[in-house]
Amino acid sequence: MSNTEDKLSQLQKQDDLPTKPLEAELRDTGGSGTAPTSDGVSGVEDELVKMLSEKDKFKELAQRATADLVNYRRRTETEKQSALERNQQRIGLRFVDVIDQLAIALTSDSLDEVDAGWLEGIKAIHKKFLSALSSEGFEKFDSLGEEFDPRKHEALLSRITVDSEPNTVIAELRAGYTHNGEVVRPAQVEIAISEPEKSNE
Repeated sequence: MSNTEDKLSQLQKQDDLPTKPLEAELRDTGGSGTAPTSDGVSGVEDELVKMLSEKDKFKELAQRATADLVNYRRRTETEKQSALERNQQRIGLRFVDVIDQLAIALTSDSLDEVDAGWLEGIKAIHKKFLSALSSEGFEKFDSLGEEFDPRKHEALLSRITVDSEPNTVIAELRAGYTHNGEVVRPAQVEIAISEPEKSNE
């Protein structure tokens, strides 16, 4: 092949090559190398703010739900304890009625004719009832000589007397009881009253 033919062949190969580098063409045509615009960044920021706001709302809802659950459990436990106490008081007061009957029987005048051994057995039963009630929080309280208190006493009788101050308990007709410090049965009592003032007429 001649020198002239070699030169023509080289010129044809050069004509086949691209006139611009590939990176320059990509920049000119807006290819994948284009940087994000300011509008795109702003949109991402708005979306992030929205997501953070929703997260805070869900967190607040979760905290409220937790607080409601704690309050519900506390209220349920309180109601359960209250119901248990009421049942204990109801059952205990039934035993108190039995104790009252035993106490009345032990003060009867007819006991002089009763066998001494039998009488001691009844007294022992009476004491056991009192001990059992005490172990469950029931206590009998004394009222004689105390000032009348409507929270503890139920006045069934009154009597004029100079031996005691007016409104003072002078006789206990039925004992009162407390359960864990709360009055569950007021004592039935007789109270002293002062003599009415005489008219000058």
